[in-house]
Amino acid sequence: MTDTTTPETATPTTATPETAPDPLNGLVRPELLALADYNAGVSLEKMRAELGLDRVVKLDSNENPLSCSPAVGPAMQAVQDRIFRYPDREELRLRAALSRDLGVGPDRLAFTAGSEDLVSILFRMVLRPGDTVLTAVPAFGLYEICAQHASAHTQKVPFNADWSFPVDALIAALADRPRVLVICSPCNPVGAAITLDDLDRLLRAASADTLVVLDEAYVEFMDDATRGQHFERLKAHDGPWMALRTFSKAYGLAGLRIGYGIAHHPALAAAVYKVRSPFNVSATALAGAEAAYGDQDHVAATRDFVAGERDRVAAALRAMGLDPAPSQGNFLFFDCRRPARAVADHLRAQGVLIKPWHEADYRTCARVTIGRAEDNDTFLATLKRVLAEDAL
Repeated sequence: MTDTTTPETATPTTATPETAPDPLNGLVRPELLALADYNAGVSLEKMRAELGLDRVVKLDSNENPLSCSPAVGPAMQAVQDRIFRYPDREELRLRAALSRDLGVGPDRLAFTAGSEDLVSILFRMVLRPGDTVLTAVPAFGLYEICAQHASAHTQKVPFNADWSFPVDALIAALADRPRVLVICSPCNPVGAAITLDDLDRLLRAASADTLVVLDEAYVEFMDDATRGQHFERLKAHDGPWMALRTFSKAYGLAGLRIGYGIAHHPALAAAVYKVRSPFNVSATALAGAEAAYGDQDHVAATRDFVAGERDRVAAALRAMGLDPAPSQGNFLFFDCRRPARAVADHLRAQGVLIKPWHEADYRTCARVTIGRAEDNDTFLATLKRVLAEDAL
């Protein structure tokens, strides 16, 4: 007999959670379905619709408060008549500029849809089930998620009480030869940058079996005296390594999705292209990145603005008794001294978005992006009111 029912006319069935059919029919690996969702920022469109507000202060995703270079828009527009063509898979112009400025061969660069995409690609390349990724915590959540994708384990070493890197404990863990060591500097979410001496110590302790990943997504915000020096130390390391950088933060291109890695050897960069999709970086993203990279004055203006506002917001947080960690990023990490989720929810209800941290032992902490001066003022005033509420 032919079934003539439709979704609109069929009689619904009732099933308990225990007897409900699996809509995926076991297709997806169960360990992946069990993963926690990434703690991502919230879109402005969603928040405006949810709250019915015209103005939402979005300080939860470490975006550039000055936007991107004015050169980016015209550069992207200029490629519109060619978007029926596939993009330049060799990224020739941007590759040449970065190669020159970084002092590495062009064949040691690999471009991806943001540096977080490169984390995923690298981990899929090198991790086997049961391998270990070693890092300091609190940490960027995708390190653990991407390790779990590969059925690998993440060994987390807590930062020191003064928010310095736990180098002694990391060195002790390196004796077990983890497959990957991730050093995020400046660290997301803490903001601390590892000292050059401590980086040297870690590199000396890392065996040839350990891939050292230096995540420098926020390197452009670092102090003039040390910016770029960590990469120079990494270049002298004999073992395998890759440095990660992005155009999402200081260059203001978070919506375009483009980042890159610098590898210790051309073979590692070439392996990235075997794993990533063939045309991973769009033509418009590539054009935008070329224009943004060519406007270093805009990057310098962003860095100067963020540094000044970061100091001002940090002083205001200290005045509230909420000592933020020392930061060289475009954000501050502070202890709310109460559940951060509740604080963030109260701020959100008033149109201010920050990111509460979900990692165990840091659930009273939150990260706030350094935004425009008026946004920072709104955040501070709203936070002061929220902390005074009896509900918290």
